Amino acid sequence: MTYELIITPSFEKDTKGLFKRDPVLFDRIQATVNSILKNPECGKPLRNVLKGSRRVHIGHFVLIYEIDDSENTISLLRFTHHDKAYS
Repeated sequence: MTYELIITPSFEKDTKGLFKRDPVLFDRIQATVNSILKNPECGKPLRNVLKGSRRVHIGHFVLIYEIDDSENTISLLRFTHHDKAYS
């Protein structure tokens, strides 16, 4: 099944300028997003307030996303440091 990628404004804000500041991390994000598109269930399901979302760690950072099987979309919600991701 092919999924369409949706980048939310909050994810775009979180990653703005990252290509210039840290190109290695930016490449890791791209590789992780490609693996999520191939296997959307690879991330760990979240609970409580973030129920319905999944997360993948990239170093000290967390990429949070949602899968919508009815629309065949994956929405990238947030990319932030682990300490700030769940507060």
